[in-house]
Amino acid sequence: MYGGARSVGAATPTGSLAQMVSTMALAFRGASKHSLDDKARLIVPKRFLDRLPPVETNFVLTASPDGCLLLLDQKSFEEIADEIGGDPLDRSKQNRGLRRLILGHAEDVKPDKTGRILIPETLREFMGIGLQRDVVVVGTGNAIELWAEDRWNRARDEGAGSLSDGTSVESTAG
Repeated sequence: MYGGARSVGAATPTGSLAQMVSTMALAFRGASKHSLDDKARLIVPKRFLDRLPPVETNFVLTASPDGCLLLLDQKSFEEIADEIGGDPLDRSKQNRGLRRLILGHAEDVKPDKTGRILIPETLREFMGIGLQRDVVVVGTGNAIELWAEDRWNRARDEGAGSLSDGTSVESTAG
């Protein structure tokens, strides 16, 4: 099974954190704050672009169930799409909703010569940017998450709180 599906909620992670991490290509890590320019373009941090072979600079930008955007290389997105694509008449409302969210918001993006990608208006609205131009770019192993700063702060604090209350990642995985 593809490790990336875990980050978008398509599958429930199983096993220990070490097993999960070993199945993921840890190309993207770290967080930094950036601003959209007047044309709603975001510079993809060079440290992320440098970890990809030159032929892998085609990305798909889509919505995440967490309220952020996911920037995935084309191959990773195709693997997720194959995993969640299924029957459009699936009886599971949750599966249909996930397909609508991930596949329905998907946009092909390619960085320009300066490493900028355009964030379409519908995706800016989804991630809650509005008039705010500040975006937190977070590497999460096999994906890059784009967050409105206020949502990032809330998600980060909630995540840290759930780990500090004695709940282990492994026990929440199953």
